[in-house]
Amino acid sequence: MAIVGKPEKKRLFSWYQENGRHELPWRKLQTPWAIFVAESLLRRTKASTVADIYPSLIEEFPSPEDVIAKKIRWQQKTGALGLASRAYQFFPACDQLIQQHQGKVPDNYKDLIALPGVGHYIANAVISFGYHLPAYIIDTNTIRIASRVSGEKITQAEHRSKKARRLLVHCFGDEDGLSPELNYALLDLAFSICKPSKPDCNACPLSNCCQYSAAPGS
Repeated sequence: MAIVGKPEKKRLFSWYQENGRHELPWRKLQTPWAIFVAESLLRRTKASTVADIYPSLIEEFPSPEDVIAKKIRWQQKTGALGLASRAYQFFPACDQLIQQHQGKVPDNYKDLIALPGVGHYIANAVISFGYHLPAYIIDTNTIRIASRVSGEKITQAEHRSKKARRLLVHCFGDEDGLSPELNYALLDLAFSICKPSKPDCNACPLSNCCQYSAAPGS
């Protein structure tokens, strides 16, 4: 049985509706290509930085064919914010989308993970947020929440392991993966409440089932 049950998820969803980062531009589009572009740029980059250029970028480059046709322009727009280096992996990924997938972003993990520069996070983000299918978004944020809720410690080196996925399954259930809305809610909870240091447990919708919150001095 999952630690975070239906009542806790209901509170989390309510919190997300009121406090989530709904203004992020890629959350308003949520198409496979829009999510693929956003997640490729968001890797090790602040959301606010990507948000500054994203609306005009996705308008000018609505497909991988447009990226390949205007490589210099893509580098100019992303380079203004220090993101030009991403092109060295993004261009080959766009080439592969055109050559092997008729310019469409795949809807399955096997094909997504085979794209240059795509890791498990981007692949699952496209499945979840682009195709609105169940998937586990496993990163430092969701693992931090699951670790605190369960009281189970996990090291940075284990973040890409089966142990990390088992931890999320143990905490949140949903055998086939988390829903898009729940994934967004967890990411936003980690961003604003369950921070790496000094988390605001009193404001957390999961505090009643969280081992970290229940510990003395939390």
